[in-house]
Amino acid sequence: MSSKLRYLHHPASQPCRAARQFLIENDIPFEDEIVDITTNINETQEFRDTYNPTGQVPILVDGDLKVWENVAIGRYLNEKFDCPSHWFGSTLEERTRINQFVQWYAYTLRLGGGAFHWTIFAPMIYGTDKDFTAERRKGYHVLYESLEVLENYWLKDSDYLCGNEVSYADLAAFHELVSHDAGNIIPENVWKKHPRITVWFERMSSRPASKAVSDWQYETIRKVMAGEMKVEFSRRTAVLKGTEAHGGHNRGIPHLDENDDYIAQVEA
Repeated sequence: MSSKLRYLHHPASQPCRAARQFLIENDIPFEDEIVDITTNINETQEFRDTYNPTGQVPILVDGDLKVWENVAIGRYLNEKFDCPSHWFGSTLEERTRINQFVQWYAYTLRLGGGAFHWTIFAPMIYGTDKDFTAERRKGYHVLYESLEVLENYWLKDSDYLCGNEVSYADLAAFHELVSHDAGNIIPENVWKKHPRITVWFERMSSRPASKAVSDWQYETIRKVMAGEMKVEFSRRTAVLKGTEAHGGHNRGIPHLDENDDYIAQVEA
């Protein structure tokens, strides 16, 4: 394989930021290539045929090999560059816990990103005249469930999600919460209900590589929310584009005409 890595990504993407921080944390040389996901460039057949059949970023190109999905990229780099063992574990137990987290995160905390997407980006993509209430509720429901598990399970007995040293699990989760923090998605009283997450998030934010990777997101979303910047989208699709609003993971979302409102309970 070539030693000259190309990293195709966009800084608005949480998974892209996670894998990019891993590259920086481990001093792995690479070439940055921004894929403009506000257009449909990554959804063209040429892009899919060349890089990734799903059309999604991040993508790591190492010679003829194309690696996509952020955790797969992290694992590949970890083995190729023999990175410190804390990133993916040195013992069977450590590796299992990290593997368990990144699989759990993919269909919980990652899908909770819908709370951010349908609040901040969806009106720019689909129009401000559309009602995204159901989609936002789905995102918030999964997000709040995920925060509960992060607080009471993953961070119950350790400084980091999978032990007392940082791992790839922390990068994946951290950048999900960076988006929510930048967009003021999580109300202050909900943050206060999760003191372990708050301390962990501050710990992760203090890492130099965290700041290097997340600054773009904070500054761009600040400008968007202040009306100082308008992001033009020519694409009309999104990864988090499902409109199903009744389903959940741990609790399940009640139908909207029922009284058990989990989101209201958390925010109360």
